[in-house]
Amino acid sequence: MKQRILELLPKTDCQMCGMTCTDFADFLLSGDLTPQECPTLQEDAYTVQREALAELLAQLAARAKTGHLIDRDKCSGCGICLIVCEYNAANDSESRQGKGPYAGAKVVLRIINGRVVLADETLCTRLLQAADKCSKCQDHCPTQAIVLV
Repeated sequence: MKQRILELLPKTDCQMCGMTCTDFADFLLSGDLTPQECPTLQEDAYTVQREALAELLAQLAARAKTGHLIDRDKCSGCGICLIVCEYNAANDSESRQGKGPYAGAKVVLRIINGRVVLADETLCTRLLQAADKCSKCQDHCPTQAIVLV
């Protein structure tokens, strides 16, 4: 995702914003800066990149607190993410057996209408400060429908 953002920046490293384009891309990705804070990007020559960047950042705004950005169009509903999810595996016997959670189970991820959804993101181990940031759902997704940003 950062690479895509960087591709849309002027890449002049002019430092008019006080940093390099690579550093600026990090701040855009985290949501701490906006494209309007890049003076060079506001020039007419960068209109197309500016509009594409706005569209990309709008998609990022839809990400969950855990950083999950799920593309429902890419999801095949295979359920691998449900099975490899650390919370699901530790707390749901059906997920641990590779079957996916039963209907009333408290789980992070669930398949609804053939697509993965965040059922309860507050359960995700990514929100625990002491935990390593799990990325198994992203790492095992065969269609790259889950991106952690």
